[in-house]
Parts: sequence; structure tokens; C-alpha cells
Amino acid sequence: MGLGFALLEDTQFDPVSGEVLNPNFSDYKTLTALDMPPVEMMIADTFEPTGPFGAKGVGEGATNPVAAAVANAVYNAVGIRIRELPMSCEKILRALKEREAQS
Repeated sequence: MGLGFALLEDTQFDPVSGEVLNPNFSDYKTLTALDMPPVEMMIADTFEPTGPFGAKGVGEGATNPVAAAVANAVYNAVGIRIRELPMSCEKILRALKEREAQS
């Protein structure tokens, strides 16, 4: 989820009507299982008395730092700081061209 949010997922709206321009999965791009790097799973054997059957959510909190980690990886690789999601190839290339034009 975090990697898709950082790299691909972008809801586009018509600026006049506010209508969503990519309302289905043929137009709204997400990562698939084949796009994902290897993931190491960990079981947190705990009991949460307020959760259903003692369960608690631990998955979505791990998605928070992913975009920042990807942004730092881009910066370390090419020296460009991308501050807007998704960090598409087009945005990185545009930023590289802008930096070259300023030099």
C-alpha cells in the first residue's frame, strides 16, 4: 500500500466539475503482487482486550514511512528531492531537467 501510494496512486479530478477522471482500475494504477519486493512477515503474538477476539490492527501503520523512505532513496540516487506524491518517473525527469537548466 505504501509503495503504491508513493509511486503510482493518483486520483485525478476534472478541475471544473470535480468529477473523478480515473474512477476504475483500468485508469487508476496500483501495484500488483508481481511488482512487490520480497516482504518478511512477523507475527506479533499479543492480545488486545478491546479488539474483536483480542485482535488489533498492525498493518496500516507500517505504510506511513514508506513514501518518505522512497523520497530519500530518490534523493540519494540522483540528488533530487521530490516533495509531491506520487513520485512518478515524469516528475523525477522534470526535476532533473530543471536542475540541469539552472546549472
